[in-house]
Order: sequence, then structure tokens, then C-alpha cells
Amino acid sequence: MDKNNKVKILVVDDRPENLLAMDRLLKPLGAEVHKVDSGEKALSEVLTHHFAVILLDVQMPGMDGFETATLMHSNKQTANIPIIFVTAINKDHNYVAKGYESGAVDYLPKPIVPEILLGKVKVFLQLEQQRLELEQVTRELRWISRKNKLLLDCASEGIVGLDKEGNITFINPTGCELLGGAEAFFLNRHISQFCFTETPEATVMKQWLDSNIYRDCLGHGKRLRQSSGLVNVLHGQFPAEMNIAAILNARNVVQGAVLVFQDITERKQLEDQLLKMAKYDGLTGLANRTLFHEFLQSSMDRSDRYQRNTAVMFLDLDHFKQINDQLGHDAGDLLLASVASRLTGCIRKVDLVARLGGDEFAVVLDDAKSQDDVRTVAQKILNVLSEPHDLGSTVRKVGSSIGIAFYPANAQDADELVKAADEAMYVAKKQGRNGFRFYDDAR
Repeated sequence: MDKNNKVKILVVDDRPENLLAMDRLLKPLGAEVHKVDSGEKALSEVLTHHFAVILLDVQMPGMDGFETATLMHSNKQTANIPIIFVTAINKDHNYVAKGYESGAVDYLPKPIVPEILLGKVKVFLQLEQQRLELEQVTRELRWISRKNKLLLDCASEGIVGLDKEGNITFINPTGCELLGGAEAFFLNRHISQFCFTETPEATVMKQWLDSNIYRDCLGHGKRLRQSSGLVNVLHGQFPAEMNIAAILNARNVVQGAVLVFQDITERKQLEDQLLKMAKYDGLTGLANRTLFHEFLQSSMDRSDRYQRNTAVMFLDLDHFKQINDQLGHDAGDLLLASVASRLTGCIRKVDLVARLGGDEFAVVLDDAKSQDDVRTVAQKILNVLSEPHDLGSTVRKVGSSIGIAFYPANAQDADELVKAADEAMYVAKKQGRNGFRFYDDAR
């Protein structure tokens, strides 16, 4: 198997020892094995790589295997990736059926039998290798036939021919449609008019002279693949994926280029949607646990760089379970959404509010100036949350217990900092609820 064209396998398991073991078991297949330890990371990974098969652990904290598979299966960009569930638990009919409904094609029971694992995975690797080989043949045929008039008229991509100066010499019907004009409008116009828009920093021509198309393709005969904006003359800029190849004569002198492009607006929207599902809470729209930890680490890094402070607030709603039990989950969801909205209104744009799960929320205050400033924010949160919340058929008040910790004063890393805030929150809850405590005062 060609090293630069290896098929890829994604292994998802929250236990490092399982990832290591699977890596060793799969090594004889010669595939490129990617390993992640959560469903959220798996969703991000499938956006940037095409996998022949995914080996997905069912039981994981946070997003389990069934939920991860369902999200992948619901997105047409990732729906066709084969998923094999790896599980050591219940094998009854309903459990197995749930896996297949989530999008799985097979199950592998633990402990793993190497021969069975390799036999099942090998089938999907062979199919993927055939797909890659077919793609390669298709690309070669497409370039060989680029001047064929029938191909130009029927191609679903926009195809533009350029002379060595960058002027348009031909354009196919799809290219005219995507760029918003008739063929006669485009012929002999410079391609830069449809690649760039005028900015205060640079003219269209300056951007053209600095571009990869001008320097690498028309200048040195290279082939390029890139994603960037193109300009529709009627509707403005849109995201496009482009392949650009130089046309060389028998002496390898550049005579022009062919630009093949497609509108990827829908694909970008799908990617954005999948990224949002991976990093944001679906009920409240707040950052989820994954994004919370990323933001917290970035804030702590800035604190180290500029000798500043990062404050973390850990919030738990008081008596939320009672409201949920009395009024039902719909009312509980309305309350959580209301709390999320009010929390967002209490912080600056540079800060972050996250829902960590259930009725637990966290706030990261970036560059916290002083304990008094943080105290002011905490009191503001208590005040706004205590105002009645509209739950549809009724209104309810809710309190909150808040724990506060500072970096670097109370912890040396992110996990310690969250733990310190959590401990302070429990002290606040034990001391009467609907209040806040600093970690230094709670010890």
C-alpha cells in the first residue's frame, strides 16, 4: 500500500490502554490508525479525514457510542462511513437493534479476538482502497478530457480556461451559472475579478499578483487545490473548492491553466453544524464541556503570558430536581434555557458560560482583575437567577450555589482549578445555598 495513499481507520475509546491495544492489533493491516478518546473528538476527526471504518466503543462518559454514531449517521457527509461497535456489555436483541438503528454495520464483542477483528476490518480497507484507486482514475480521466466540449457542457463543476496572463479563454455553462453571468460576459476578462474583492489593504490586482494561482501555477507550472471565495457578479462571494492545473507545451512552458471549481456552501454549512454539535450544548446553546476546557486552557495560557488571573465559577442550581419532578422535564428544560440566557447577560464578551451537564454550569472570567470584581459578577448572577422564570404554565424562582477559584493562586492546572471551584461550590451549598464561596474562604 502506497505510504501517501494509506487508507484510514478511526478508533474511539475512552481508555488509553484499549487504544494502544487496538493500535497494535491493527498494525499488520498497514492502515493509518487515528485514535481519539471521546465521541466529541470523533465528530471533529471525521470532518478532516475520510475513514474506511470506525471502531467505536459503546460505553464512554459524556457522549456514548450510540449518540456518536447517530450524529454521524444523520449528517450526509459522514453517513456512509461504516461503524463497528466494540462492546463488552448486554447482547440482547433490543441492545443490538439500538446499535444498528444508530448506524452500525457490525458488532465486535470484548475481549477482542484478533483474527475476527482483522477479518472484518480488512473487508472495509479493501473497499476503501478500491474507492481511492477509482478516484485516482477518475481524476486522471477528467484532466485528459478537459478540452472536450461535451465534458465542458455537461460537467457539474465550473470549468474556466485561462491564458498565461490569467485572462479567461473559455468557461462552461456551470461556471457561468456559478459566477452569475453569460459566457460572453466572462470571455477575455481577467480571472482576478472573480477571485478577489477590493479591500482598503490591497487592490484586486495586488491580491492577484500575490496569489498561488499566479505565482505557483502560471509562474511555475504547478497544480493547486485550494478552498477560497469566488465572486458571483449578482450575489457576491461564495465558498468554493478549486483545482487549478497549468497547461504546458511540449517544452514544459506554461501556456495557461484550467480552473475547476464547485460551490461548497452547503458542505460548509454541514461542517459548521457538525462542529457546533460537537462543541455546543443542544438545549441551551452554551459551550459544552469540550469547548469549556479548551477555552479555560487558553485563558490560563494568557494568564501565564501576561501575568494575569483566570477565575472559574462552578454553579449548581438549588433544588432543580424538585422542579423537574414536580413540573416535568419540559419545564426543567425551559428553566435551564432561561438560566443560560441570564448567565450570558452577566458576563463580558471575552468570558465564557458553559453547561457541563444536568443543572451544572461553569463561567470562565478571562483576565479577572480582582476578587472584588469577581464578587460583583457572582452577586449579579445570584440576583438575576432569583428573579421568577417563566416555565409556560407557571413561574418559579431558583437559587444557585456558586464556587469560585483563581488561577494561578488556587491551582496549577485546569483540572485542579475546576476541582477547587467545585469544592467551593459544595461549601456554599452546605452553608445555606443561594450564595457563593471563594476557594480560599471555603478551606
